Amino acid sequence: MEVSVRESSLGRHKDEAVVLFQLAGTPIRKSVGSAGAQFRAGYDTLVRRGAFTGAAGQVRTLTGKRDDRVPTLVLAGLGRQGDQSRNTVRDAAAAAVRAARDHGASSVTFVLPEGRGAALSATRAAEAIADGAVAGLYRFEIYKSEKSKSAVETLTILAGSGEGKRVQRAANEGAILGECVCVARTLGNEPGNTATPTFLAEQAQALGDEHGFATHVLEEDEMRDLGMGSLLGVSAGSVEPAKLIAMTYEPKRARSKDTVAIVGKGLTFDTGGISIKPANKMEDMKFDMCGGAAVIGTMTAVARLGIGTRVVGLVPASENMPDAAAYKPGDILRAMNGKTIEVRNTDAEGRLILADALAYATTKMRPRPRAIVDLATLTGACVVALGDQNAALISNNEPLADQLLDASSSSGDALWRMPINDGYRKQLDSPYADLSNLGTPGAGTLTAAAFLENFVGKVPWAHLDIAGMAWTSKTAGTFTKGATGFGVRVMTRFLQHWKRG
Repeated sequence: MEVSVRESSLGRHKDEAVVLFQLAGTPIRKSVGSAGAQFRAGYDTLVRRGAFTGAAGQVRTLTGKRDDRVPTLVLAGLGRQGDQSRNTVRDAAAAAVRAARDHGASSVTFVLPEGRGAALSATRAAEAIADGAVAGLYRFEIYKSEKSKSAVETLTILAGSGEGKRVQRAANEGAILGECVCVARTLGNEPGNTATPTFLAEQAQALGDEHGFATHVLEEDEMRDLGMGSLLGVSAGSVEPAKLIAMTYEPKRARSKDTVAIVGKGLTFDTGGISIKPANKMEDMKFDMCGGAAVIGTMTAVARLGIGTRVVGLVPASENMPDAAAYKPGDILRAMNGKTIEVRNTDAEGRLILADALAYATTKMRPRPRAIVDLATLTGACVVALGDQNAALISNNEPLADQLLDASSSSGDALWRMPINDGYRKQLDSPYADLSNLGTPGAGTLTAAAFLENFVGKVPWAHLDIAGMAWTSKTAGTFTKGATGFGVRVMTRFLQHWKRG
């Protein structure tokens, strides 16, 4: 979709659809009038009946005649004064552009929030609008025989005089973020019979070739030589070979010689293995690679945006299947760093494939990373604890955790800090091996993080459990049903501003 900025007032051009934002309780009758006199009566009726109040997420559409200068007017609520943020503008833009599309508009013009309600600068609002519009229009229709006919092809944002270039740069960045979120969504939405470990590796290679990061794929023979018994143990029951996808972004103008590693769980389908899952909702386990998809989407974003930090993205990719050769409860695996692991449950597999990827990052990467962040749909316990409102953040390093929380606040990808201490670590004790892959009942998110901590050495590390955020069953705001692409925004923002703690 083409995103452009226009330095002019609303009334000087013909626009198929115009989006006006409104704060709750703030009249915008003047703006409605500038869109076209034909909308004044309709707007007044909506307000008088209480059908439009400006509440966050509320969208109403007024339609004129086809030959009117503005045939369609979309009103998008931002909520109360003081509640406005990138997130509320992004969500409102997403809902508004879908409404315009559903009314047949192929081009949509946005008027920036203005007046006393403009809590965001023009550039931040433009970034949020472009991001939200691109993400909000996303549809996964690869396997549908009949594709949707309606589509928005052009997006225009109105800027004040002299602001065009700055607003255009911000809109371009927002569009790139939205597009890279959609990269992660598409990878996540692909069915397990397509999105195999080999497919993920091929997609990473193609994106790297197109956007400017290098991709090297470690095959099973190389993993075996490196001693990656934990990842290979999970993959043993599948006919699909495991891959360790290593992507490297080299900035043209690096701020320092430091490297940040981001690691994403790439479990392309999870049956639970021998500890098999219930059949109900098992189809959703194609989403168990959304952490890996977020890393691939983030690598695409940092390359396209040309950030100044060197980044290495690692995605351990495998299936977890109950074949005769599959690993079993009671087995003992040896990870790359020499740690032995008693397998108490084969459905606690994500931490096993991440273990070898984290050990690879800390022992084989040169230069050694100054920070590591992993993203994973790791535990159902995280969904119980935080639902679909926040991802869990667990870290061994305060400055790193603080930077991630700052990135969360500015990006809209919500993180909630959770603890890690010796009480959780001791729950992983095993009488037969160095540690177990499953803690005692309770605090499953935290014992899973405590397990991963064994494979990062002394490197500053943070773990994001995105199990409740990686996919959704509804369309709302920027989210559309299926994979959400969660993690791309927060990781891109974090990497843009990362500083060694």
